[in-house]
Amino acid sequence: MAYPASYETADWYTDVALVDDPHAYFDFLRAKGPVVRLPYRNAVAVTGYEETVQVMLDTEHFSSINAVTGPVAELPFSPRGDDIAAELEAHRGQIAFADQIVTESGSRHADLRSIIARLFTPSRLKELQPKLLATAEGLIDEFYRDGKVDIVRQYGGPYGALVISDLLGLSERTRTKFRALLEGAIPVPMDADEEEMLKNPLVGVGKDLFKLIARRRLSAHPLMRPLHALLAQEDILNELAQARFPDGSRPSLVDLTSLAAFLFGAGQDTTNRLLANAFRIIATRPDVQQQLRDDPARIPVFIEEVLRFDGSVKSGGRMCQKTTVLGGVEIKAGTAILLSHMAANRDPARFPEPDKFDMDRPKLKEHLAFGRGAHTCFGAPLARREVAVSIERLLARMGNIRLAEIHRRPDGGLRFDYEPTYILRALASLHLEFDPIEGN
Repeated sequence: MAYPASYETADWYTDVALVDDPHAYFDFLRAKGPVVRLPYRNAVAVTGYEETVQVMLDTEHFSSINAVTGPVAELPFSPRGDDIAAELEAHRGQIAFADQIVTESGSRHADLRSIIARLFTPSRLKELQPKLLATAEGLIDEFYRDGKVDIVRQYGGPYGALVISDLLGLSERTRTKFRALLEGAIPVPMDADEEEMLKNPLVGVGKDLFKLIARRRLSAHPLMRPLHALLAQEDILNELAQARFPDGSRPSLVDLTSLAAFLFGAGQDTTNRLLANAFRIIATRPDVQQQLRDDPARIPVFIEEVLRFDGSVKSGGRMCQKTTVLGGVEIKAGTAILLSHMAANRDPARFPEPDKFDMDRPKLKEHLAFGRGAHTCFGAPLARREVAVSIERLLARMGNIRLAEIHRRPDGGLRFDYEPTYILRALASLHLEFDPIEGN
């Protein structure tokens, strides 16, 4: 297959020409091998499935300290030798976003996950199920009579924000405020510097969460017992505020705020984008849409193939901290890794005919959309439930779902706009038309 000559020098982290069709670019890289040195930033790209799994599981040689920014944020020191693990940790405070749960490692990472994991127990997710349904119905009510919807802005975005608000037990007033704050947020836009990243609306969400959590921690102080009834609110946030690490020590307020804000960033955005990618398929594949209507029990299988075929996450970063060999290529300590969940999920060595959407594909759940190893997404069970409930209710109330004319080009082709970010496969909008179904 012939690829554009521009691919030879294209920069994944700044070239907006790669946004619309990242799959073609990853196919180009994979044709060179599962591990390929990039022409910029002292980085290599890993596109093979087996090699991607190896990097995700190998925490000895590969650090997640740059999981958010990849090679965009340069190291604050000059790597020397074949082992820079100690230097990375010593400079963690100088590396952008290296204090997030997805960039932490070892016991620190395990401690943070122990706090957040209590929100995702099977019993808590079961308790959340009625709210998932009620939120879906409430949002559909807002556009149901119109016969048209931008599924990204009018449903997916607010749905994700409202569900995370429910997960944390936030008040209706706070839910409404956060929904407005997060509308249209873009995660790590291309060419954004650290200052611009800090203008993200998640910063505002974090400030509010800090106040809420601090108030709940204060309410438990012995001196505040007379005012406990007045101060203590929102039980789940209160539980988070009083949480302790496995060794009995208390997380800082900054730790707790960062975790709660991360839930909004990761949970709201990835769910929104996954829903949009799913409905792009539903709206352009009448056969698939009909199969799901005829047999809603197939919705979970459909979701797994969407996750493999066009999941929310395009890429993440790793840093080689100990010189090693991967896929026959020597990788020196200090080399950044472009790790692509999306590329691995279309590796033909693992998934025959990877560009074909096939709900009958064997071993569907072997995709890497939620990662693998220590950094496997802890919100995966919730994301699957959110998307399943949403698809079931949207199909039940929207008949003959189809693309709006805005997505059709004069030549008969289709046009979709994606957000300029190297992290997510993020449709900027998905305008659908449908026939309202009464009585559902």
